[in-house]
Amino acid sequence: MKLLQILRESFLNVMRNKLRTALTMLGLVIGIASVIILVGIGDGSNHQVSQKIKSLGGDVISAYAYNGSNMTYRDIEGIRSLDSVGAAAPSKSLSANVSSNHRKLGQTSLTASDENYLEARNLKLLSGRNLSIADRVNKSKVCVVGEKVAREVSRGGEALGTRLKIDGDIFTIVGVVKSQGESMGLNTDDLVTIPLTTADDMGYGSDFNKAYVKAADADSVNAAKKDTESFLANEAHLKPSSFVVNTQGELLNAGASVNQTMSALLGGIASISLIVAGVGVMNVMLVSVTERIREIGIKKALGARKIDIMGQFLCEALIISALGGAAGIAGGLALGYAVGSAGLAFEPSAGIVGIAAVTSIAIGLIFGLLPSYRAASLNPIEALK
Repeated sequence: MKLLQILRESFLNVMRNKLRTALTMLGLVIGIASVIILVGIGDGSNHQVSQKIKSLGGDVISAYAYNGSNMTYRDIEGIRSLDSVGAAAPSKSLSANVSSNHRKLGQTSLTASDENYLEARNLKLLSGRNLSIADRVNKSKVCVVGEKVAREVSRGGEALGTRLKIDGDIFTIVGVVKSQGESMGLNTDDLVTIPLTTADDMGYGSDFNKAYVKAADADSVNAAKKDTESFLANEAHLKPSSFVVNTQGELLNAGASVNQTMSALLGGIASISLIVAGVGVMNVMLVSVTERIREIGIKKALGARKIDIMGQFLCEALIISALGGAAGIAGGLALGYAVGSAGLAFEPSAGIVGIAAVTSIAIGLIFGLLPSYRAASLNPIEALK
């Protein structure tokens, strides 16, 4: 019964000055909400990237040459002949103006490759056909585009057969790639792929610094990576320091590590506001002790023990922090889902919500100890003066 009485009296004391209580809780609300939102956005981004990479399969391998090194089509044919490799294709990024009906298209990923590009990257056709051997041999001015590009060009109509202008040359759309996410720098929606030989004929050259390799099966990914590295070093005569070969899994792990670090950093920054809020709680409780010295003196004169006084003030600090934590969690989740509906990835976890709740209680407990101890240590005679 004494505990219930302490809780009731503590709650009434907290509610007696609503404005001061609300202002004290504000720091906690902002801190808790910030932690939930920032960590939730970090986790959501991590999950979104993981899903996009997984959507393109785990058997895709990328090879990048740098420091002035390049690969040739003969290298691709050599990699394609390896037992552990199912498909291989070149990839040459081009910087060119892409337009349709005298209207420049938005963001596009213009790439020169061959008839194996879609298979090497696990891309599927939505309609039309893929680039063919005949297109490569004849240096045909045809292209395969992503869904977004197809919509922009056709404006709701049929994209197949529509013409694009790439640096003044007219290309015909022969295929549309199904949207399958984003991975290794490729957004399938923005894709525009032309034959590598056509790009060479336009003056872009026949060499390239990127290639994509698909393992023969899911169990051959590591073998395909090692064989590709060995071929580039021994047959293509590229220096080991001038190229890198990565699997989807390695890129996924690297991206997850970066996102986890960023989430921890953002959560740490937001946690600083919780320390400030805790100092605010302690400051308000110290003021409350000063204002209620006579009340404390009377209670002690009537037989209240030190632990009773300390328990009451500590309970008041816990009530303030608990209310602030609950409001912060509710506000953080509400704002987080609002941000998510606006387009940003937001994925709250039960763990971070639980940590936020425990943290708010801990703040009340830790920062309420000093004021409650100070109140309990007052001399009743001095207090009654």
